[in-house]
Amino acid sequence: MPSLRLCLFTLLLLSPSIILAQTTVEGAVHDTSGLPIANASISLQHQVGAKVQETITDASGKFRLSALEAGAYSLQVQASEYYPLHYEFILRPRQPLSLNLDLQKKETVQESVEVHAGYLTIDPEKTGSSYTFTHQDLERLPDPIVESTSDLVNNLMPGASDSHDNFLAVRGTEFSLHEFINGVSFLDNTQPQFSPGVSPQIFETVDLMTGGFTPEYGNRFGGVLDITTRSGAELGGHGDVNFRGATVDNFDLNADYGGQAGRLGYYFFVDGFTSGRYLDPPEPKELFDFGKGSRATTQLDWRAGKNDTIRLLLMGSGANFQQPNITDDQDVGRDAQRHLRQYTAILGWTHTFSPETLLHTSLYERNSSDHVLPTSDPITPLSDASRSGFALGIKSDLSHSWRGHFFKSGIDLVQLREGESFFFNPRGDPDTFPAFQGWGKGGQASFYLQDHFSPLRNLTVDVGLRYDHFDLVSADQQASPRVGLAYHIINTKSVIHAAYNRLFSPPPIEYSLLASFIGNNTATPGQRVGNLRPYTQNYYEVGWSQELAPRVSLELSAYLHTGRNSFENHEISISRIFAPINFDSARSKGVEFVLNMRQLERLGISGRLQYAAARTIFHGPITGGFAGNEPLTPGEFIVPAFDQTHTGTSQIFYRNHWRGFWAGSAMRYGSGTIIEHGPRLPQHFTTDLASGLTLWRTEPRYLDFEFNVTNVSNSIYQIAKESEEIPIQYAPSRTVGGSLKLHF
Repeated sequence: MPSLRLCLFTLLLLSPSIILAQTTVEGAVHDTSGLPIANASISLQHQVGAKVQETITDASGKFRLSALEAGAYSLQVQASEYYPLHYEFILRPRQPLSLNLDLQKKETVQESVEVHAGYLTIDPEKTGSSYTFTHQDLERLPDPIVESTSDLVNNLMPGASDSHDNFLAVRGTEFSLHEFINGVSFLDNTQPQFSPGVSPQIFETVDLMTGGFTPEYGNRFGGVLDITTRSGAELGGHGDVNFRGATVDNFDLNADYGGQAGRLGYYFFVDGFTSGRYLDPPEPKELFDFGKGSRATTQLDWRAGKNDTIRLLLMGSGANFQQPNITDDQDVGRDAQRHLRQYTAILGWTHTFSPETLLHTSLYERNSSDHVLPTSDPITPLSDASRSGFALGIKSDLSHSWRGHFFKSGIDLVQLREGESFFFNPRGDPDTFPAFQGWGKGGQASFYLQDHFSPLRNLTVDVGLRYDHFDLVSADQQASPRVGLAYHIINTKSVIHAAYNRLFSPPPIEYSLLASFIGNNTATPGQRVGNLRPYTQNYYEVGWSQELAPRVSLELSAYLHTGRNSFENHEISISRIFAPINFDSARSKGVEFVLNMRQLERLGISGRLQYAAARTIFHGPITGGFAGNEPLTPGEFIVPAFDQTHTGTSQIFYRNHWRGFWAGSAMRYGSGTIIEHGPRLPQHFTTDLASGLTLWRTEPRYLDFEFNVTNVSNSIYQIAKESEEIPIQYAPSRTVGGSLKLHF
């Protein structure tokens, strides 16, 4: 694609002239009668860390703090003749925040200093469904919940449900865990069949988004993880070493360290892990299911001057794992394995032109590989496949604040190269597939423009337009309008929101060439449905958020999305290769309920309760990729394998100041997924228990111990079944383990 390559080269040369945005906090300070307070001192600092910025209010009581990273902050407001105000809030990635702060006047000059405290429990300007967790929030969770992004989403994202072969479904799609890392996104599927994944331990914040996407978000929708990574500048020469061990050969050893030398901040993370149950097995007992992997991350932050910051993020990971067997295959010595590798580099530059105009430009690259090794036994089906992917891109966004409007415009250009090979010998299985080897070159070009403003008091509007052009196997494009509304009812501390999004999702990158090849060359003419196509959707959402008490909130959301050429993973016979396919249309609807209690210091209790009811239907015919043995007729519909009517999760924890003791439980419920041409699987309920305490402390060093029991009742329930020829998968058995973490 020469034209895209030329654009990338040109933008690289001209990147200093491209303006893009970071997060901004603005607001106004008044007294209790509504009069503005000028020259009030504003000081912002991390809730755990150093001071970030200072400013004073102008004659109208307004202030602005620019070029801020996402995270948990404390704002201190001081003015003569007024009581000081301490205000805490969480800043979402790339989302501006407006605050209206009231100071209480002292009755006499001699009155003692009394600091008034406030907390942003619900965001009055949030026009969609999202839940932001800081590094401190993740640190408070038991190790099994934060072991991987899949575990994180399965416990903390409402409506997430397990599907076949370790895929995870959110709001009606299996291709749903889409990562934005420091503002950059990739097309790769993050689930363990395709990727070694990233560790949540490197997250400074993660915003779990399920609806109300502004135009800057593209590629995949359902469950979006907007991630900002940790900076050594905030660690002050400290780090952790953590060892975790549990039954079923679950071991993990990781360490991180960060600090600052002059203007250079540095952060390092390494991790090695093993598991005797790497994938969901096709029988209750794990047979040939061992896996091991490693991950490493380096981040360097350099403050080149008062207005410039350069950040380099390097990530590498790999995993080798066995493809689990059924008993018959185990008896004859089936030993198929899989090797995954992934390397990522993101170079970002932020420049502050003024408090109103900011710049950030990212160059990014990712190399990935996947090799399915054939079995050495002479009886069972043999599959030999590989995939290598390469992405090189540049992203820039324009941010400018003007008269109450927060404008953002952006461009994202990426060049893609994909190589795939596939060979399958059924050894008696009736399915036959031609051998395939091919390369694809192409890319994606995306542009967007959006505005965040308040046309009326207490009403916030997000509106914008995005354009995407994608070209790999074939070219497709779409313009996507998006609008979101949030109305803040101050007296009741409520927020009502609504959103409409037009969405464009390019075909899944993993084995898309193979799927399109089969779609054009399968031996059965009726199954030649052509290339994979993008999934285009109309997405509607309404919701209500209510502050019940400081740090306690209730949120209720309802959604409906309809689309053309919806995606699903489909295994090619029993090759362990999952090729994406398109269905003609899809319809998904649901309601979600979330009760969230952040740490209540007086009671020592925190918790989260989530419930979702959902239904998804795919309509035929199959319109792209591997059609399978039973293509749908026009108008015929199926319920996909991941569909689960009722899903619930909850976590509740108690913490005591004595040696930092804590204890709690995490519970999960599912009403059962669907079986093709059969009833739903039985419902299931599991409980995990965890506790911990500080064994030793000599500041700044201390040693924490944690004890875990997962799936206490040992309920090895049936998760899902993709089709009649594919074995069903089973949930993990009970594990007992613990961890030691040394902070230094």
